[in-house]
Amino acid sequence: GQRNARMNAIPVADEDSDDLPLVRVRCYARRALHWRLDVAPLCAAYAAAFGAYALRPELEEVAVVGTPCLVLAHLLLFLATHWSVRVRCATQLYACPPARASLVCAEPASGAPRLCPLEREAAAPDAFFFTYHKRKYLLGAAGKGGGSPSWRK
Repeated sequence: GQRNARMNAIPVADEDSDDLPLVRVRCYARRALHWRLDVAPLCAAYAAAFGAYALRPELEEVAVVGTPCLVLAHLLLFLATHWSVRVRCATQLYACPPARASLVCAEPASGAPRLCPLEREAAAPDAFFFTYHKRKYLLGAAGKGGGSPSWRK
């Protein structure tokens, strides 16, 4: 399963330049909402804080101090998932082979990684592609040892 999810790119230089744009490509699929790491643990923590506040009067002070801290942690996690692709991949997505993936995390040699939608080739249903900086990258056929992207105009 996860063996095919982490793929090293075969960087193919553009004909017009000597740069090698991609270092690594990872395939991801979206987690179900109840399995996301930015939802499930926080729902349990909110329920525990509410239970401490409502059911245990002796824990009211802890709940009054803990709830704002929990809200602040939730806000910081929310912002981190919008600012960082790596945090978003860790909390909202899971690594999988290209056949089950819907997104690709393309990591360039320099700069920030970017999530790109993964699409199927019309001519070959077991071949997948994504577009990164106006270049189309093809992933090899699933299950045939492929998966390293190559660039094509």
